[in-house]
Parts: sequence; structure tokens; C-alpha cells
Amino acid sequence: MSLADYQVYPDVDNLMAEIKQYDLAEHVVELEAYGITVVPPEKMQISDDFVERLRNAIIRACEKRNGIEIGDYRTSKLASADAFKNSWDLLEEDEVFVEAAINPVNLALVRWLLGQSAVFSGQTWIIKGSGAEGIALHSDSHGIPPGAGQIAHMCNASWVCTDYAGAEDGPTVFVPGSHHYGRATLPHEGDMENTPYKFVPLIAKAGSLAIWNGATWHASEKRTKPGIRITLVQNYMRTYMRAQRNYETTSPQLLEKYPELERVIGKSLYPYEDSRNADYSRVAPFMRTGTDPFA
Repeated sequence: MSLADYQVYPDVDNLMAEIKQYDLAEHVVELEAYGITVVPPEKMQISDDFVERLRNAIIRACEKRNGIEIGDYRTSKLASADAFKNSWDLLEEDEVFVEAAINPVNLALVRWLLGQSAVFSGQTWIIKGSGAEGIALHSDSHGIPPGAGQIAHMCNASWVCTDYAGAEDGPTVFVPGSHHYGRATLPHEGDMENTPYKFVPLIAKAGSLAIWNGATWHASEKRTKPGIRITLVQNYMRTYMRAQRNYETTSPQLLEKYPELERVIGKSLYPYEDSRNADYSRVAPFMRTGTDPFA
């Protein structure tokens, strides 16, 4: 017997169908228990050339926006500081960024964490060159006070665009289960050399999706390998959070071509730019999330 067959809890029934369809049950359990999961390329419902197109689009955007030349990512000597600038708001740079944002496996897990009304908040790249230092342990759930950790308020869904094979790649590392603490790291906890918490590295093939609860503590290690590490970082939030960019101005052509995009960029209830012309159709869905975390 499948409980979803009764169709009495639509917001969850639809998710359960997708979890079964894409073989994501283990990944849902890992998200709940550890706060992080990595979905391999063979489960991601992507075309054979997707990772190459995504990686190349990131390189092109970085080169164009920053007036630099990256070249072959496997041998590039690019300094990370040169690539760190002007990295946000990629959605309309190339349609492959739209594909990444609305990938069905990605959205199934995003909506498991944040509900059916999850909103796309932004995309940025991380391009990490040889010699780049690591980053201290931290939480991405900025603005969420201690004690509010019962549910995920936002999540990070990152496309791995180059292999994370070992410590030499300068991978992201995680403290499994730290999302249950319901708070950000304290200064003495964030120092990677002295933190009392055990952490594990993100090891994944290019084309994998690493997705984690925004409250899961994570950091990154120093990169020693030649070439550059490339990742597309995507943030999604619950509707009451303030998204990093207002995507309601996304081009009508993209919205028409990708109907799922129109749904996921969402329309927040607030602010009412003009209360006399407020869109009150937003009120009911916004309020419904107050009774159901899967709404």
C-alpha cells in the first residue's frame, strides 16, 4: 500500500511520487538526518552535455563580466580573487542556468526541504584556483535566530561542475547533523583547525547535485591541485524570507518557454508596492504555510 495513492495530502503526495520516480528516498533520509546529500549525475535527469554546457557558461560569464581569460579549467592558473567578483544573477546569461534552476530532481529535493511554495533566490559561481585558502565553518541561514531550527528556512543546491575527488580539490566540508542545532557557529567553533566538531568532505563527480539545509554548518578546505574548481551555487528560500533578487522581472520569453521557472521564481506576499493595487491572490498560499511546512 502506498499512502500517496489516497491523495488526501496533496503537497506531500506529489513529492512522494517524485521521490519514488527519481529514486531519492535515501537522499531524503540523508537530508533529514545529516542535513546534506549528494545526488550522483546518473540520477539527475540531465543530458550528456549538460555539465560541459554549464561549466562553459560559467567560464564565459566570468570572463565577460570581469575582463579576464580563464582558458582550460584543468590547467588554468587563475587566481580565485580575480574570479570572485560579479558572480551573481546568472539566470538570463544562458538558458543552461534556467535548466539548472528548474531541474526536476533538484526541485523535488528543494520542495522536500522548503515546501511546494519554495522560491528561487539566486545563483552564483564559485571558481577556486590552486592555492586558494579555505573558508571557516558557517551556516547559510542568515537572519534566522537560535531556536528556529525545526524546519529548513532556506537551502543550498549546488551543481558540481568539476570533480571533487579529494582534499587537494579544496572541497566543501560539512558537520553532519549540525542543522539540528538550530543556530549559526560561534567564533571558536568556526576555526577549522580548532573546532571541536567532526566534519566530512564533499566528494562527488562533475554533474552531481550537492544539496543541504541552509542551517547545516559547512566550510571549505584549501585547494592545492592545479587548475580550478567550478561550482554553481543556487539558493532557494521559503516565501517569508527575503530573496536575494526580485526575479519577477525575468524576461517573458524565458517564462513562456520554461513554465516551471515562473512557478519557482514565485511572488512574495510582501512588500505591497502599492496597497491599493495589491495582489490578494498571494495571501492564501502565503498563510497556508503557517499550518503546513510542505505547502
